[in-house]
Amino acid sequence: MTVFPESKHLADYPFIEAGLPLHISLNEIRGRFPAHRHDFLEFSLVIGGEGTETVNGRTHAMEPGVFTFLLPYQVHELCALPGGSLRLFNCMFDLSLLLPAFREQDSLSALLFSEAEQAPHVKLNGEERSRMEALVREMLEEYRGGGVGRDFLLRLKLAEVLLRLQRARAGKGGALPDSAGMVSSGGADVWRVIHYIHSHYREELQLGTLAERFGYRPSQLSEAIKRQAGVPFSKLVQEVRLRHACSLLASTDMRTLDIALEAGFGSFQTFSRVFREHKGMTPGDYRRLAGRPQ
Repeated sequence: MTVFPESKHLADYPFIEAGLPLHISLNEIRGRFPAHRHDFLEFSLVIGGEGTETVNGRTHAMEPGVFTFLLPYQVHELCALPGGSLRLFNCMFDLSLLLPAFREQDSLSALLFSEAEQAPHVKLNGEERSRMEALVREMLEEYRGGGVGRDFLLRLKLAEVLLRLQRARAGKGGALPDSAGMVSSGGADVWRVIHYIHSHYREELQLGTLAERFGYRPSQLSEAIKRQAGVPFSKLVQEVRLRHACSLLASTDMRTLDIALEAGFGSFQTFSRVFREHKGMTPGDYRRLAGRPQ
């Protein structure tokens, strides 16, 4: 029997705001943070201490200046050196925050597709490191504050962080020396499919149609998605749609029927059934718990 590491969802964290699926913090790790995976993206920047991080079975050093960018469902763990600790910024965020930027900036979209060519980490030095640390600190200050346009400014800063990551990678030849072979061949292609699902969740999505679009056999694509995401194709589509529906339930006054259609469900009946199966409550109960009027 295959035992998967713990899988986390961004919505499981009580401190995640319904209208802004992002959280940034400064943390200290002692000992080992166990292997896990999650359905959101994450970046970290080490500012103190030493240790190691293992991503999809490949281990790299963690020391001041190391920036790591993790895709959804990548299995990873952190270890501080014995008797020491790691101090690092962590930012968790939902893919949906970047989808508008993907349409404007191709290099951001490439972040989702490049795990076969890119190591997940890069070592920043000198001015590059100072600029990135200052930017991430600004993100943390903005996140903790409540100024006008806070959410919009955080989205802009997040895009800047990731664009600077791409520049840093390009400055080192586009990949670190030990990046080869991090995932099996075909891994980058399936991320194109996962990105497509996130971008087109409102449309009717069929495994056979996607397989033809991206040059897979249906059974091959099904296996690739299960291997990368840890869930079957149909469940992945449902989870993407439900995350968007939950955001609308918690942050808008839209009618539940309209939310069901907006999130890509063909009918209210289907939406209600799937919502109960995944959340253990009705959409109306979820909205009440979020403090929105019916």
